Amino acid sequence: MRNATTQSRRRPNQRPWLLRSDLRLAVVTGLAAGFGLLSPIPYGYYLPMTTATVLSSSYGNALKLGVQRLLGSLMGVLLLIIFSKSLALPLALAIGMALGSTRLLGGMLGLEVGYKVAGNIIVMGWLVHSATETTWGPLRLVWTALGIALSLWASRWIWPSQAIPDLHRQQGRLMQAIAEELSEEASRLNQEGPGSNRSPRRETQRNHLLHQLAAIRLKRQDALLELGLNPEQQPLYLLWGQIDWMCSQTVSVVSGMACLPIPIHDPEPLRQLHHREAEVLLLMEQLLTMLVRDLSTLTQTGHTAFKAACLHKTVTALHQKGEQLNQQLTSTCKALDGDLPSSRLRQLIVRSTLIEQLVVISEGIATMTNASSNASRRKLQQTTSTPNR
Repeated sequence: MRNATTQSRRRPNQRPWLLRSDLRLAVVTGLAAGFGLLSPIPYGYYLPMTTATVLSSSYGNALKLGVQRLLGSLMGVLLLIIFSKSLALPLALAIGMALGSTRLLGGMLGLEVGYKVAGNIIVMGWLVHSATETTWGPLRLVWTALGIALSLWASRWIWPSQAIPDLHRQQGRLMQAIAEELSEEASRLNQEGPGSNRSPRRETQRNHLLHQLAAIRLKRQDALLELGLNPEQQPLYLLWGQIDWMCSQTVSVVSGMACLPIPIHDPEPLRQLHHREAEVLLLMEQLLTMLVRDLSTLTQTGHTAFKAACLHKTVTALHQKGEQLNQQLTSTCKALDGDLPSSRLRQLIVRSTLIEQLVVISEGIATMTNASSNASRRKLQQTTSTPNR
């Protein structure tokens, strides 16, 4: 019974025996083999050989392997023609120098697997296709390029990877959970009376938010593979970095407020101060909800153009509420000077400072647009370096 329970627990973590990417590889390679064999152009069998080695589960991996194989094939064909036709050297010496050149050039180009393809072309062309190597090499290069193009098309349009949509959904769930925490904190600040202390539940929720953030960062590594060879130059790369920064900062604010004592609404200046704080929290909740909506739209459409212009109005209102909160805090401290213990006064300042930090975070949210990555990155760096007021 115990062994059966253990096996049932392990079964969900086991890899399925057949994935959609495996079925896609079989279908595309089979169609490529049929097309290559029926084509009047010779050496068509290199088409399915290319798709079998290039087509993988993600577009980024397929692109990386395709570029490596194309560069290796081009290098092999050129070295084959140079050493076999242009240089009058003994066979053993010429092949050795050609293979050594593939390793040297492969290292200079940063090839990980392409130099192996180049070496295979040199050996096969010299020993098997020596009579037709000037035609065999270019034709193989053409079939290789066609196979790479077919693999990239299949990885993008036939059962594509769901890494990016899954990442967006996880980010949306995290931001929605943060928005719910902010709404609950606003209710506590607006609540008349002593309220209730639910710190154990809030501690559990804080740990849950941290686990969600860690899971998103792991999922982000899979999504980066879908962005191609230079993911840091892609618009979504900047957007994901901004969302990660925003979520981590907001979780820190929520965690800090959860550690503070229950707010007390007496005397009247304190009630007004907590009311101002609740207004900032509710606006931040509204901003996160709008961001979740726009991110879900981005996932459903499959586009990479994310614009934050629709959020600017809420960000401006949040900035104004932050200024009002700062003024209210100053007036409250002056009105209650000497009437409040120093420990409670410090708690008021800490809570207001944490809530004002949300205003700084909202300014970072306003830069979440991938239309101009350099300008957005500079604005984000300026925002993150802004000290707390």
